Parts: sequence; structure tokens; C-alpha cells
Amino acid sequence: MIVIPVRIPDRAYNVHIGNVDVEETARLIVEALGSTTGIAVLVDGTLGQRSPRVPALIAAFEKAASGVQVRRFDLLGGEASKTLSQLERTTEWMASQGFDRGSAIIGVGGGATGDHSGFAASIYLRGIRFALCPTTLLAMVDASVGGKTAVDLPSGKNLVGAFHQPRCVVADLNFLQTLPRRERVAGLAEVVKCAYIADDSLLGILEPRAASLAAGDIDDDLATAIAAAVRVKADVVTEDEREAGRRAILNFGHTVGHALEAASGYDLLHGEAVSLGMMAALSLGASLGVTPPALHAHAGRLLSSLGLPIDFERRLNAQTIARIDVDKKRRGGAVRFVFVTAPGVTEMRDVSLDDLRTRLLGLSAER
Repeated sequence: MIVIPVRIPDRAYNVHIGNVDVEETARLIVEALGSTTGIAVLVDGTLGQRSPRVPALIAAFEKAASGVQVRRFDLLGGEASKTLSQLERTTEWMASQGFDRGSAIIGVGGGATGDHSGFAASIYLRGIRFALCPTTLLAMVDASVGGKTAVDLPSGKNLVGAFHQPRCVVADLNFLQTLPRRERVAGLAEVVKCAYIADDSLLGILEPRAASLAAGDIDDDLATAIAAAVRVKADVVTEDEREAGRRAILNFGHTVGHALEAASGYDLLHGEAVSLGMMAALSLGASLGVTPPALHAHAGRLLSSLGLPIDFERRLNAQTIARIDVDKKRRGGAVRFVFVTAPGVTEMRDVSLDDLRTRLLGLSAER
């Protein structure tokens, strides 16, 4: 097992990565949560139907937390769980079950489940403890680390949320065995992101193994790539927990990506949208003279070889770009963009909304 510490002062925790049996997962999480009066296990409903590991994991939690109430609650699958109405449903259920301030939440599922679980923990009785068992590649490398929790509004993604750090994260790679290929591939987008913003050595893992990674092979190289991506995020959030500075580099690809994801009605998976958003940011950077054209072309080849979409131009229109107006990174009439100037090197610039519309729609028209 690989253990990666997230050393945020007063809120430090570990991320455990490996082929972990359910008993060990339960032990690690229950020990990290400490003394509790009850545990609410929030499970992605789709995962609960698909994976035989879920009932075994619930039983392991009950055994590890002997004498403490452990209750399972199934969320709607995927992004459908990330609404205020679904958050109300969860917290109302917790209240009906008698969960108090000594209780804790464990989120078992993908990134949406982690977001929902963490936000519920941040607001229930003004804040209780939580831990995560991410079951998708995307959640393992991104959503489960860093303490960002949120739900969506009709006007945009992740517009209501809070910073709330977990007590423990256990990424059991066995869950990836039953993950649909499309979801495994989508998760690789965040690994590529980490390579370009902070760790170009990751490219040495991704490029020669692109075909097998795209095919969904789960092996030591994948575990190494996951760990490397988690280390990037852990280092960044330790330095800047609340996105006052360096943490903003983690938004590479997310500004346009979130707009495309929301415009698709969330038919696009988050990783697919990030892939498209990275290509948009690289194209925009090239048009501004910030990103070398060769780097833009290199990224397109790598993302394509991994089975990720890169054709952002045909998906852009005025209505999609209008969604950027409500992006969390907007400041007045400009949006803070993350540009990659070389593998592992970034530069942040404010781009006016007017310039953004003109350039992005111009790129779309060129196609």
C-alpha cells in the first residue's frame, strides 16, 4: 500500500492507495475518525447495484466500529446527487436516524458522492467528521483530496460548497475492476492535468502505456500514476488550502471544462470535460503567445491516445461560453486562466470575458 500524507496544519490526514481488502479499509477509516456515536455511510446508488464489495465493506465498517450505529444510505448515482434538494434529503435522513454531533460520514463512490458526502458533513449540525473511500479513478486522483466539497446549481457546477477536510482517504484499486471503461478513461484526464501543471515525469508513465491505460488495464503503472497525481495535489493543497494562491493551478482545464460539462446536461463525464477544457486552455494560450504550439499539439496526441476527447471547438457556442460568466474563478469582468508554458510549468493570467468570448468563438469558427 502507498501512503501519501496531506500535511495541512491541524487537519492533516493520509491517503492510502492499493489493493486493500475491505477489513483493512474499514479499520483505517474507523481509526482515523476516532470515537464516534454513529456512522452514516453514503453510497453511490449505481455503485451499490454494481459492486459486490459494497455490502462486504458495510459489514466491515459495522465490525470495525463495534457497538456504534452504522447506517447505509444510497445516493442518486453520479452528478444527480449534487443538488441542494438531494443534500436536504440526506441530512433529513440523518436527522431521522438520530445522528448527532459525535457522528461521522463515510462517502463510498465517485467524485460526486465524495462532494455530496463532504458538503453534508460540513453543514450537518454545523460540521461533523467524514472520511472517503473513492471508487473511481477520477475520485482517487482528484475529488477525494483537498477538502473541496460542493453541489451544483442550475446555472453552473460546484457553485455552493465549503472547504472541509476528510479524516482519511482509502483508495481501494479493487473497485476499478467493475468500473466501466469510459469512466476509467475519463479519470486519466486529471492525471494528465497533474503532469502538465506540476510533474512532467508523469508523462514518462502515461505516454508509453497509453494504449493499455486506455484499454483499462489495472496494474502497477496505473497505481504509480495515481500516486504521483495524488502527491501533486497533496503538495499543492498543503501549501494553499483555500485557493488563495498556488492551488489555482489545479483549475487547469476546468474553466471551459465546467461550462461544457454543464451545457451537456452532464452527459459529458467530468474527466472528458476536463480533457476538452485543457485543449481549450492550451489553444487559448497558443493564441495569446503563452503556450508553445508544439506543447498544444503534444497534449492533443497524448489525450487522444488515452481515448479522451479533444474536439472542444465543435462543442463551443455563445450559450456555452456564457456559462463562464458565473464561474467561481471570475473576478469582475475577467476570468483567471491557468496556462501551461512548458510541461510542469504554469502561468496564471486574467483574461477579460470579452476577449475570452472573441478568442474561443474564433477558435470554434476556424474549425
